[in-house]
Amino acid sequence: MDLRGATTETSMRSPSSHPTLVAPGSLLSHGTLLALGSLLALGTGCTSRTRTFEGHSEPQVWSAMVAAAKAPRYDDWRVIENEVYADESTHTVRIFRVLRRTYVTPTAPPLEQSREWRFDAVLSRDEDADAPMVDFSARQLAVASHVWSEADRYFLDMQFSLKPSDSAAAEPPAKAE
Repeated sequence: MDLRGATTETSMRSPSSHPTLVAPGSLLSHGTLLALGSLLALGTGCTSRTRTFEGHSEPQVWSAMVAAAKAPRYDDWRVIENEVYADESTHTVRIFRVLRRTYVTPTAPPLEQSREWRFDAVLSRDEDADAPMVDFSARQLAVASHVWSEADRYFLDMQFSLKPSDSAAAEPPAKAE
């Protein structure tokens, strides 16, 4: 890289700042780095997913939210830590979860993986559908598709908690013989 004609910029905020070398016309100017950082933050920032639970009351959905948070089901991860804070007055469930697994493939050595999650699940009302609605969001920087997978798994756990009441109501009474 030819640095002839390059200028040295020093931050006026901190006397201990190291000078930054910026070549005129360089693709990695401060503005470009700021724009790339912003784009990265938008692509991996807090993401959310919403689901409406038609045919269920708000107390039923709230109970399912808390149950799904307290007893998560994973096929491919072990739950190492699961802290759940349920605030019924604000209809908010806060979840802090640590997961671990050993990922094994036939062509590579086993890989130990760990994930930490910070989620919020908030119960509200979908006025258009006149049904309870849950907004699931991550309180951390994360890859959007990973958050969506966690949200889908959480909603599936909720549906599992809600299903017994559905099937019991839908089944006809047993016939006595």
